[in-house]
Amino acid sequence: NEMTEQGVNVVTIKVGPIEKECVNTLVSEALCLPPNLCRPLSTVIHSKTRGIIMFVLKFLESLNNEGLLWLSMSSRRWEFDLNKIRLKEISEDVVQHMTQHMTRLDKKIQMGLRLSACLGPNFDREILLKATKGDAIDLEYFIESCIENGFFNDTGNGQFVWAHDQVHQAAYELIPLAKRESFHLLLGSRLFMRATPIEMETMVFFVVDNMNRGLKLIQSSDQKYELSLLNLQAGEKGE
Repeated sequence: NEMTEQGVNVVTIKVGPIEKECVNTLVSEALCLPPNLCRPLSTVIHSKTRGIIMFVLKFLESLNNEGLLWLSMSSRRWEFDLNKIRLKEISEDVVQHMTQHMTRLDKKIQMGLRLSACLGPNFDREILLKATKGDAIDLEYFIESCIENGFFNDTGNGQFVWAHDQVHQAAYELIPLAKRESFHLLLGSRLFMRATPIEMETMVFFVVDNMNRGLKLIQSSDQKYELSLLNLQAGEKGE
């Protein structure tokens, strides 16, 4: 709780992804239709949005704008084209809205999101620890905040996956386009320097993926040769 100048208590509630049944309730109330009639639609919406509120609301709005969801004058109720909705993708403006939302977060949270975005669709706590070390990021607070905000899902045993590929993209958009190559190279080099030989067995893909993205910035022939060996190691491990 916080006390404003007017003496009003303000409670901040962080809402993460909502369950499929909650999405159905939301859709039912928005369309003034019985829950059983909305379930086919809400199931598709939940699948595409992973229950992230911003995505659900924007997706419903886009359905209406595109004529896939309409108010029928003959039946006097909302109707929808379920087959076309199944084929519809989430619009790019949702990514922009999510990125804008992320820019209002604490600077350290934003840095953590940038680093996490470069780790790909899924990663574990240990590699996240090595990626963020030195940036004064409280890792436990960062992970908790990302889960509460609906950015990550904790799949157990210290493993994390982005709640939605669009959330992943929104976090990646936090990195200015002109700085992405250098950011990837920094992260790849950081992971390489901090990993033990045993840890490199599982981290090599993260290292080479990021260093390859910053390959144009590598000037030293020795570093290029070392990177080629890492790529060979990753290739052999992937066979």
